[in-house]
Amino acid sequence: MNAAASSICIVCGSGMSVFIDKIWDDRYGCPGMFSIQRCPVCTQMATTPPLKESDLPALYSTYYPRRSVEFENLEKEASKVLEPYAKTRRWLAGTDNQGHYLAKPGQKVLDIGSGSCLSLLEQRNLGVEGYGVEADPNVRRIADHFNLRVHVGSIHNQPFPGETFDMIVLNQVIEHVPDPEALMLNIRDRLKPGGRAVMSFPNAASLQRKLSGHKWINWHVPYHQHHFNRQSFRKLAEKAGYEVVRARTITPNLWSVLQLRAMAENTTEGQASGGWSSGSVAAQRISFVTRVKKGLARRMSKLLTFAMIVVNRTVDMLGQGDSLLIELRARRDTNR
Repeated sequence: MNAAASSICIVCGSGMSVFIDKIWDDRYGCPGMFSIQRCPVCTQMATTPPLKESDLPALYSTYYPRRSVEFENLEKEASKVLEPYAKTRRWLAGTDNQGHYLAKPGQKVLDIGSGSCLSLLEQRNLGVEGYGVEADPNVRRIADHFNLRVHVGSIHNQPFPGETFDMIVLNQVIEHVPDPEALMLNIRDRLKPGGRAVMSFPNAASLQRKLSGHKWINWHVPYHQHHFNRQSFRKLAEKAGYEVVRARTITPNLWSVLQLRAMAENTTEGQASGGWSSGSVAAQRISFVTRVKKGLARRMSKLLTFAMIVVNRTVDMLGQGDSLLIELRARRDTNR
């Protein structure tokens, strides 16, 4: 299939046209050339050529960096949810764009796309009964190490038969799914009466996207198949039998840092970005002048961090943030 071939909008069924002609994986270096299509009616966007559900395990096991996850570091990171003022710190950092933080102790939560299992460990620490679904086979060893309930595969395999949930969360997941409506229909009946589905995903109408153009980090092709804005997602949710309870934008400060790095970096097709991998720095003797420079850099870093917090939280309040967090409730009167 040609990368620039036209596609049909998943939200309203209109024909889509090219928004960005040529774009590639500038994060992990997956080979291939893609395009971003845009619907002229509802402004929903999509990556072409599209992926199939069967493409996901090989893609993520090859290119996503979960094979190198260290158990000790993961456990340490998950313990931070128990620290004093953890909620305030998440708000300042913009890391509260994760649905599972809305769960209450004792609730049963299905976490679709549970990734490295960090969210499941956090849920355990918060007294939440978590279940995970993840396409990446590399996650099996993590789940087994921590004795977590994780189905490696697809939600369409109907994992955890007979279980219903107080909350179903998809943290930065729905944009990866080849058929979002089918997934939303699938999980609707897995919710308990009054239960919520909470989804976070990049906001294709964000200020950062508008300023960054084709270098927006959340195009993230081919992994991100769909690019939602608040209005287009609401229409899709209603189509699948949900009502929107609450919606807001949240911009992780880390995303802003990575966006600045991406703007300064130029990659070619098949080339991984150095900004998305952590390399080791050799120990070296530091001169007095270098120490002074580093001290000044630390002070400047604090000022820049403060400025970033102010800017990001302001942009979020204006609804222009880089990530959307949307809470849904199933309409029980919907016929299927």
